[in-house]
Amino acid sequence: MKHTLLCSLFLFFFTLLAEAQPVITNSTFPEIGDTLLTAVDNLPSGIEAGQPGPGQSWDFTTLEAPFSRTAIVQPANQLAGAFAFPAADYGIETQGAVTFYQSDAGTVRNLGYFGEDPAGLGLTAVFPYSPPLTERQAPLAFGDSFESETNLSLPFSADDLPLEILGELPITPDSIRLRINRRITEEADAWGSLILPGGIYDVLRKKQTNIRDIRVDAKIGFFDWVDVTDVLIEQVGLEGVGQDTSLTYFFLSPESVTPIAEVNMAPNDTDVARVEYKVNEMLTDLKPADRSHPNVYAFPNPAIANVRFEFTGLPADTYTLTIYNILGVKAWSRRYFLAGTHTEKVNISSLSKGTYLYSLSDSRGKIISTRRLMVVRP
Repeated sequence: MKHTLLCSLFLFFFTLLAEAQPVITNSTFPEIGDTLLTAVDNLPSGIEAGQPGPGQSWDFTTLEAPFSRTAIVQPANQLAGAFAFPAADYGIETQGAVTFYQSDAGTVRNLGYFGEDPAGLGLTAVFPYSPPLTERQAPLAFGDSFESETNLSLPFSADDLPLEILGELPITPDSIRLRINRRITEEADAWGSLILPGGIYDVLRKKQTNIRDIRVDAKIGFFDWVDVTDVLIEQVGLEGVGQDTSLTYFFLSPESVTPIAEVNMAPNDTDVARVEYKVNEMLTDLKPADRSHPNVYAFPNPAIANVRFEFTGLPADTYTLTIYNILGVKAWSRRYFLAGTHTEKVNISSLSKGTYLYSLSDSRGKIISTRRLMVVRP
């Protein structure tokens, strides 16, 4: 009798535990027409990825972002670069790049993308993966693990390289070849509940380790290809080439197409470097980002002691960020070399309570953007 009771209790609690574990099905796979609404915190504070295992709890309520980001799942043939991906079912455009996908009942495969090269060579081209990179699997449950590997080899004319890179090479090549190898290991290593600024979600965490090796070869005439990767690192200071390893955690929900959070770890694999998270449009006052021209956003606004400035869409240049009081008198200023998207945290505790204007200008003194900043004191 006692043995039967213990077995029944064990079975009862085991059943409850099994029911609590989220399982990600193909109902979360993107479909044409879906709108993916997210926000990004490039300087997350108080965020921890936590430990593996069941029944975890994550508090991400300290996440902050100046605006929301919208990506729409579109038919592949309506997007730039589609000619190179005839097997694609749909594409998603984010930050100037278009990624193409193929989907079936159990897998979403990343076929490649059209956009800027990952090595930082200043090239815009089509980058097809061979074989396609498995990005989503279903069903996905706690304890599942996957491995995938893909390669890319893309030759192009050396004339397409910027002169500042071409001039540093020990030879003047006719052609350049970009080679990329990616090895990805994934494991659904934890589940539990996650709290965001816009809601509470039951999630399954997928840990992804990405080993990426980017090499650059040069060729003259009929001679063999020569690997010039080390030269580009030492003489040009090109940071996008060579081998690196990154760790990312994806927090997935059975109720959401968009990952609830994508947590990028710093190189030490301990600190959180960046978090992209789901925006609940019913519970947020975030405004959509204006991607039509370069800009700068301050948040939080109003601010008390610290404010973050997020720069977006900036061509590489030296910029000056200035804060003026309501009378137009300069209260604070700093210069930055910026390119693309960047976030800076500024201490404004020396500023008095009141209304200010912050302005961003380029190296020629042209004003890029001017906006209002409110400083409050508790």
